[in-house]
Amino acid sequence: MGIVRLLLVVLLAAGAAQARESSNWKRTVAGAEVDWSAGTITAEGGAAADMRMPGANAARPGAERRARAAAVGKLQAALHELGLDKGSEKLVAERATVARSEYQSNGGVVLWLAVKFSEVTAGTAAAKPLRVSAAPFRFAPTIAAAGKSVRAASATYHPAADCPADAIAVKRNDKGQLILPSSEAERIDSFAGAAVVIYVEKPEP
Repeated sequence: MGIVRLLLVVLLAAGAAQARESSNWKRTVAGAEVDWSAGTITAEGGAAADMRMPGANAARPGAERRARAAAVGKLQAALHELGLDKGSEKLVAERATVARSEYQSNGGVVLWLAVKFSEVTAGTAAAKPLRVSAAPFRFAPTIAAAGKSVRAASATYHPAADCPADAIAVKRNDKGQLILPSSEAERIDSFAGAAVVIYVEKPEP
């Protein structure tokens, strides 16, 4: 029994550590959950059944439409707060998919809609990932080198422990820009409008 209990404690500790690590890459923005590692935004929407309808089956479609509209509104608000333009926000209604749903016995509906960064931006993958010691998460960070700056289309963030060998080490200046080293300055244009992968040693709020 002692060994079994020890194994159970180890498994529980590992699970808790994994949960903490996972939460390091998630933030709540305007009521939606942004998973910066997965590159997704997820929002919950719920609607009660219209009790004037003759039954749960008749009430459910309307409740589902209202729940979806509520979730879309949260996703759009999150994208607006993250700095995307109105045109990108409109894509949410078309491209968000149901990640999870709960149907109540009386016809009410709760659902979770998710949309990927890549579905609301047109950025192609950057040629090389970046690595930085510490940085807050920014949806479309500015990258600079040799007096020139460009804006990425989007960015996902991952633990530095998983960083590949070809990642470019960058520094963050007081403006929040990620500065390429002089040896990589010629790559600056390749990050303009790109989907950038950034490895971070210490995520910041």
